Amino acid sequence: MTLNLYRRHGTRCVGGRALHETTYEADELRRSWKRCLCPIYASGTLATGFKRKNTERTAWDEAKALALAWENADSWDGSATVQAAPPPPVPEQRPADLGGVTIARAIQAFTSEFQEHVAPNTQKKYGLMLKKLKAFSDSRGYVMLGQWGPMDVREFRSSWSVRPQTAAKNMSTIKAFFEFCLSNEWIERNPARLIRNPRGRDAADRRNEQKLPFSDDELRKMYDACETQYGKQEVKWSRTIHHHRVEGEYARYNFKWTGQDIADFISISVYTGLRISDVCTFHIDRMQPTGEIHIRTTKAGTHVYTWVPEWLQERIRARAQEQGPLIFGEHQTKDLNVITDVWRRKLKKLWSLCGPWKEKPTPHRFRHTFARVLLERGNVTVRDVAELLGNSEQMVRKHYAAFVPERQERLTAVLKAAFSEKPKPNVIEMPKTGTK
Repeated sequence: MTLNLYRRHGTRCVGGRALHETTYEADELRRSWKRCLCPIYASGTLATGFKRKNTERTAWDEAKALALAWENADSWDGSATVQAAPPPPVPEQRPADLGGVTIARAIQAFTSEFQEHVAPNTQKKYGLMLKKLKAFSDSRGYVMLGQWGPMDVREFRSSWSVRPQTAAKNMSTIKAFFEFCLSNEWIERNPARLIRNPRGRDAADRRNEQKLPFSDDELRKMYDACETQYGKQEVKWSRTIHHHRVEGEYARYNFKWTGQDIADFISISVYTGLRISDVCTFHIDRMQPTGEIHIRTTKAGTHVYTWVPEWLQERIRARAQEQGPLIFGEHQTKDLNVITDVWRRKLKKLWSLCGPWKEKPTPHRFRHTFARVLLERGNVTVRDVAELLGNSEQMVRKHYAAFVPERQERLTAVLKAAFSEKPKPNVIEMPKTGTK
């Protein structure tokens, strides 16, 4: 073949190749090669001169057929462009002929299984991801679970136009779904199990593996700003509706948020470890008369409670009297993303008032602060913290290692034992500073 064919990788290469890196068909024959769907280019000299051109094909056979047509026509003008050969017709099969469980039934069972044990916002994310999986299956003509293979999962993942970090989270949902199907013996293997997450995590992502809680001084700084700055901001009692300025009765707000509201939001976040979506929708029924607050339900159906001090109990009850059972107000929308965005903006406003910050403040850092406070006490086991957070002990040790006292005590004991009898120099008087 006169024309040279090579694959040119882009910014969203699922194989993790560098931008504009070129590879050849022979490279992809290696056993360890990670496949991708980056386009194949052709380069060479035809009658109209030397040129590099995108074949707009991802399969080598199709790219070769197109390049051969260009060579036969001895032209780059596109007149010889050939269409990709249509896939061979798949004989129509009914679900009963295929055997096993349908994809639709498996998705319904998976959703029902986790409905009682997963936060509403997480349920929504699962639902959106599984909806995409069902649409991809329909595009392939797949009806049964057994029709999915590892290559299908790779191509499904390559269809996501998201950042690598988001793709990794989406893949965890897909793996969990197929693992659920495997545990029910609906499939013989998990087609997503051996597929690695896309590369491309930046330094910030790696740094965030070690969680960054707020310090006590930072919490005091936020509380002080709630009292002295946030509530003092000027509020204009007018708004714009459909690009027209509205004054008077239609412009009134039902409630003016103050610094005390933000302080209560922060306190509940820190003392319970709840995520921002759960704090936004905090219902008074979560709190028991004795001050215990229901924070989650385990997969076994066991309720897990935390406890808040009396002053915070009084604040929660006062808010319920003022706002109703939803202590941070009843929302017109049920979309948790919209509700949380409202409070993210309020917190961002507070942080801008009491900055600057060494590390970027985020609402999730309140949850890390909850873990930090418990671990620094020393008499709280990692197992207890893991149960309260809903994580494994391994995850707590990995993400909060700096705040686990037993870890440093163990390392210090090891170092003392290792260097206790090693050679050391005699004491030598050091020269005084400033002497010549």
